[in-house]
Amino acid sequence: MLPAVANESEVNRAIVQQSFGGEAVDVLQLVLKKKKPKASPGHVVVRLTCRNVMPYDFTLIRDCHLEPTKEHGPIEFESVRRSDEDRDLGPVVGLEACGVVHEVGAGVTKLKLGQRVIPNLLWKYLFPKGEGAWQDYVEVAEDDIIPCPDGISDAIASQLLLNECAFYGALLDLKIPKGQWLLQTAANSNFGRQVIQLAKHWGIKTINLIRRGELADDLKALGADEVINYTTEDVVEKVKKITGGKRVYAAMDAVTGTLTKTVAACVQNEGQLFIVGEISGSDVLISTEDLIRGVSVSYWKVESVIMAERRDQVIKDVVRLLEDKVVIPIFWKNFELTQFKEAFKEVQNPKRCGRVLLVG
Repeated sequence: MLPAVANESEVNRAIVQQSFGGEAVDVLQLVLKKKKPKASPGHVVVRLTCRNVMPYDFTLIRDCHLEPTKEHGPIEFESVRRSDEDRDLGPVVGLEACGVVHEVGAGVTKLKLGQRVIPNLLWKYLFPKGEGAWQDYVEVAEDDIIPCPDGISDAIASQLLLNECAFYGALLDLKIPKGQWLLQTAANSNFGRQVIQLAKHWGIKTINLIRRGELADDLKALGADEVINYTTEDVVEKVKKITGGKRVYAAMDAVTGTLTKTVAACVQNEGQLFIVGEISGSDVLISTEDLIRGVSVSYWKVESVIMAERRDQVIKDVVRLLEDKVVIPIFWKNFELTQFKEAFKEVQNPKRCGRVLLVG
């Protein structure tokens, strides 16, 4: 239970990580920061209204090396994460959100009060400051703010950078010719479903790996060409049969672990495999046979589209796809910030199909 405050407009709630090395439900706590941030010159304060909760948030919480080490003590992340008043609360987590401009600092010329915006928090704020998206207010430099495109909801805006731009950028960077095959894991995820839709639009054929057979018809209705249950079927042999022995042109793997070995074996000689997630952890298994065949395995970084010169064009392209209903994101459930533990459990629900959001 949070303490009562005299002025509700001054409340700045935050979900912070208070210990390291455990699961999100166990190491996170909702706290009340002592005050809202103030907009310094060149910065704005954003009141966050909608926050995306995704499995990768839990990967970062679980094993992104934020914990203190015996050799070096608390790492830099912990020592610089916030102001003196809130230093002992713990880092605020959460990758992605949208909101409105609440306060404008001196020298800010491109933004105005009340404007809907998307703060790019990943590398300058979550790391190393510990100022993530799961709080009420955050101070962000004007250059790290993206005006929210007209015509898209808060729900979509809250996942635009690390989800919508990610599936588009990864598929774009694979440069798969029309008529060729793409294989992907985690095909029932929001990311996977949007890959199916975009690939269909671009004339790319897809082979989609799932672990629940009952999802196959749903994915095929969405546009999937082939669906394989990797827990019950011989994936490599079936892929060879589907492709006439050629294997797939390229692949994307969001699961990692031992499944990566299976995926790599399905890729053609000199083909590309992008790692686009770490659902099973940060380790991957690859056969030297596939490396000898020239299969290129690399981690595709979303920074290549959200922190590069092509960001504005990528956002423009993605928004057009959303407006034209070429790609339709799926939303599952909304929770208030105070219900974060229920939200986290829902993200890990194996029957979930769509995004979970923290609102308010």
